[in-house]
Amino acid sequence: MNRIISSALKCIALTVTSAFLLSPLDSSAFSIQPVNKDAPFSDCSKKAESSNDADLKYANIPVSDLKIGNLSPDITTDLDYTYWWYSEWDDCRYVFLPSTADRSSLVISYTADDTLFLNDEPVKSGKTTDLLSKADSFSIKVGDKDCGTLKIMQSNLGCIYISTSKNGLDALDSNRNLTETGKILMLSSDGHTEYSGDIDKLTSHGNSSWDYSQKKSYNLKLPKKADLYGMGKAKKWVLLSNYLDHSMLRNKLTEEMCKSAGIECVMDSVYADLYADGSYRGTYQLYEKVQIQKNRINIRDLEEETEEYNIRDLEEYPQVVVGTNDCTEYMENSYKYFDIPNDPDDITGGYLLEFQQWNRYGTKCDSGFVTSRGQAIAVKEPQYASKAQIEYIRSLVQDAEDAIYSKDGYNSKGRRYSDYIDVDSFAKAYLVQEISENIDATSSSFFLWKDSDENGDGKLHFSPEWDFDFSYNNLYTICGNSDGKRGYSNRYNSLYAAYMPIHGYDDGIPSSSSKSGRPTVGISWAGTLYKDDDFIRLVAKYYFEDFRPYLDELATGDAPYLERLADNIRPSAEMNNARWHTYGGDKYSPLPSIMSGSSFTDSAEMLRSFIEKRSGWLSELWLPYTYLKGDINADGVFSVADAVALQSWLLGQSDTSLTHWQAADLCRDDRLDVFDLTSMKKELLSK
Repeated sequence: MNRIISSALKCIALTVTSAFLLSPLDSSAFSIQPVNKDAPFSDCSKKAESSNDADLKYANIPVSDLKIGNLSPDITTDLDYTYWWYSEWDDCRYVFLPSTADRSSLVISYTADDTLFLNDEPVKSGKTTDLLSKADSFSIKVGDKDCGTLKIMQSNLGCIYISTSKNGLDALDSNRNLTETGKILMLSSDGHTEYSGDIDKLTSHGNSSWDYSQKKSYNLKLPKKADLYGMGKAKKWVLLSNYLDHSMLRNKLTEEMCKSAGIECVMDSVYADLYADGSYRGTYQLYEKVQIQKNRINIRDLEEETEEYNIRDLEEYPQVVVGTNDCTEYMENSYKYFDIPNDPDDITGGYLLEFQQWNRYGTKCDSGFVTSRGQAIAVKEPQYASKAQIEYIRSLVQDAEDAIYSKDGYNSKGRRYSDYIDVDSFAKAYLVQEISENIDATSSSFFLWKDSDENGDGKLHFSPEWDFDFSYNNLYTICGNSDGKRGYSNRYNSLYAAYMPIHGYDDGIPSSSSKSGRPTVGISWAGTLYKDDDFIRLVAKYYFEDFRPYLDELATGDAPYLERLADNIRPSAEMNNARWHTYGGDKYSPLPSIMSGSSFTDSAEMLRSFIEKRSGWLSELWLPYTYLKGDINADGVFSVADAVALQSWLLGQSDTSLTHWQAADLCRDDRLDVFDLTSMKKELLSK
């Protein structure tokens, strides 16, 4: 520390070298352009093909429809089979086996011009054989013709078999508006049947992630509730591909972080290998769907009760829009609902809401509203909300927003924002977004809910946390707000979620998409609250108590938990890479700046390293907020003794020490000087 004389103030002050100054970016970072995730997609679903397409010697061989059956010998089913798969990258063929397969007892069926030989052993079509247990790699011959190599890989996870009844998953992948049905079989890694039965509906899942991904995600609806892999009974589920996260760990580690931090309503998931109509589709995460339901968000189901009061299905009633010309428009103070004639007596809950992007609000929200400051809110449930229901929840959210953006935290009705929102849950929800530097942060997939006043506390609660494939330095974007603050999603030493504006604000960043043109405010709810030292202190409290211990276990020490998470799925992940070729650098990434290592281990290590650095920087940033403001001597009280200590220190008295010097920086300018001393005296006099 350097003592400097201020001639203007004629006192001694200290310039503190800030631990929070942003370090320069690595020079390599400047060669990466930020991605505009909201821009129209041109050819984003295509990946780099093999660099030697002209040299593909074994693309066409005189064998067709080679099928491996009896993959689950302990059960009777006609769904447990897979076809071999040709890789253009490796110019060879693969067989991807589930964990349940007994390689000494498989059935190989094929059609060929001559006898098929594997490692010079003839293969009898349709017969049980132990041949595939003898090696992991086989030479292929048909008669005397060299037909390349066959590689065998086997997973360690449970598996899911789907048999479609219409056009197949390839057709659905090409047209997200299609719907599939069929049969499904779910098995644990030891072959136990988790579910066997019909698929009521299989549809596309995701917005930008669908467009960017070759390996698609799906919404799955069963005809009746089922308890899958011990996650509780429900009809609706999500099959998440994790195609854009080459570690396939970001959603899982965030899920576990939320559980560790005591966040309400965390959605559970399990990994499994997916097979559809004999085609191996890769490693998937079977997730609970975000919804109001006993085993999910356990609050009153207002839509279900509304259905009981009306003769027709709720979606059959006409949709009405107020404040815009039609329901597809985004406009502040507008709202849309369904002209449902009858409501239950209690319409105070439950509601499941989502902060939505302005350019998705019109097409993605059946019921919803836009606040006076431009925050688009999708009413996810009730999906078909009545006028009274929309006007109730819209009014409550607007009152909360008015209080948040007021100078003193109180709205015109004299109520504080904490009267409307559960501030603890908001602080934790913000922490998840900030720790992960999720590029959507509070603009999308940011959920909140409210129970009925008869059952709950009457407040908005913020959970569950959802959708983290573009997080933890997995995509480089910039956000900016009207305060001139900039957040960088690829910098471990930068705030991001705190600087995000309401989606729709034209932040002037060159990479930004064409905005709505509406007069939205330039600071989000989280960004506004982050200006309040009391809120930051709450964030710091929860960070050190509930988040930092998990992050330390996750990313530091001799055996980081993240390495164990990776080990749990490694065999399946290697199979997934052979199928989709997700490693090897930017050449195989659908977007620039996606964090891709040379191997699964490398991708997991890049993730671990970023989290370790991110956690360390946030700890330095928020540590001062764990001290009592002004309590320099750390005796637990802010008193005259603290002001005397600071004054003595500023005057250079050698026997003066500041135990918690950060607590003295009342001006929050990373300097200790006479201005802080003056502020301390004013606060003490005002007590």
